[in-house]
Amino acid sequence: MVTSELRTLLRDRRFVAYWAGQVTSVVGNALTLVVLPALLLPRGTDVFAVVLAIEAAAMGGLLLLGGTIADRYSRTLVMAVADVLRLIGITGFLLFGLDGPLPVLWLAAALTGAGAALYEPAHRAALAQLVDEPNRQTALSLESATKRIGSLIGALLAGVLLAAVPAQRALAVDLATFAVSLATLLWLRLPAVRVLAAGTGSAWRDLVGETRAGIREVARRPWVAVLMLQGTVQVFFLFAPNAILVPLVSQERYGPGAYAYVSAATLVGSVLGALAGGRLRPARPGWWAMHALALCTLTPLFLAIEVPLWALCLAGLAGSAGVAVFFILWYAALQREFPDEIQGRVFSVESTASFALQPIALALVPVVVGQAGLAPVAGIAVVVLLLSTYGVLAVPGVARLASSDVHAATPVPADR
Repeated sequence: MVTSELRTLLRDRRFVAYWAGQVTSVVGNALTLVVLPALLLPRGTDVFAVVLAIEAAAMGGLLLLGGTIADRYSRTLVMAVADVLRLIGITGFLLFGLDGPLPVLWLAAALTGAGAALYEPAHRAALAQLVDEPNRQTALSLESATKRIGSLIGALLAGVLLAAVPAQRALAVDLATFAVSLATLLWLRLPAVRVLAAGTGSAWRDLVGETRAGIREVARRPWVAVLMLQGTVQVFFLFAPNAILVPLVSQERYGPGAYAYVSAATLVGSVLGALAGGRLRPARPGWWAMHALALCTLTPLFLAIEVPLWALCLAGLAGSAGVAVFFILWYAALQREFPDEIQGRVFSVESTASFALQPIALALVPVVVGQAGLAPVAGIAVVVLLLSTYGVLAVPGVARLASSDVHAATPVPADR
């Protein structure tokens, strides 16, 4: 029963410490997302845009190596190092964001991006190391739901703080959340998942070779590779454009406060989806994952046609619930499919594939909508989403989110 699994997790002091520390970190991250624009935009939109671009470039450029590092060393130690990098970066924004030298801001952005590249693969892989396979889906569900609630708390806290104190003081609250996260990670001290053999070449060559081996492991499983490609396509045509079009249409069509309602509905949907995803134990999880993902077609459809605000809110709720269900089933499948010693690399490949084209999509959306109009862009998004969602089911392994052969689970050695 799911209830017994949840009770088992909550009796595990190590999991509870990990979970509480990371939820606290999410609160701080959400707070910074709101406070940073308030701090930097007075210096100009171009300054803020360059900071975001440098942060995204650092993260995207280092994600693959971040996954390899997570597989070589203690994942909680890697996360702690990542937290220190981000802590230094946030401190740089706090001290120099208002009127400090621009190169210092660029360095702060690079540090926060590098920290995220180290943190994300290690974080996802560490959960599989902490929780036994029968309880992992429940753990993913619990973590996903509470993190979304934490994001809401962080955003609301940021609004309250910005109304009362300068942005620098509001940003200081994030520093405290890093302290909580670091304390739990250093207490946990997960061991490395494998003993490193003596390298035959330079440390850099070893890292590159192991990164290539991780990419090969993904490529050897067509169902995994095609779902990662699906993410690339859907982020480009749907999810990245939605990040611009939903707030834009909400404001223009329904008024300045409308996007707050859509955002709230989206958050509620993601929590409900996360809770539902933890309960699902279907024989063919891929079918459920794709049906859930198909709910995302409602948002572009309702952007293209005139609907009441409540309908757009309902679309956001349904779509975010579907995405949450998809990711719980998808991440649980990846944790089952791949040995512990390569999961950091697998999750880094997954993140890189999903968001590789996101900056390009964000840059193109205003131009394309301005030339072609909203309805064609939304229509293409609906068609692409449906084709890419159900088309992948033709690939063996997607319906079950698992390989059919035992050999697929055996990792290959790194290139040297």
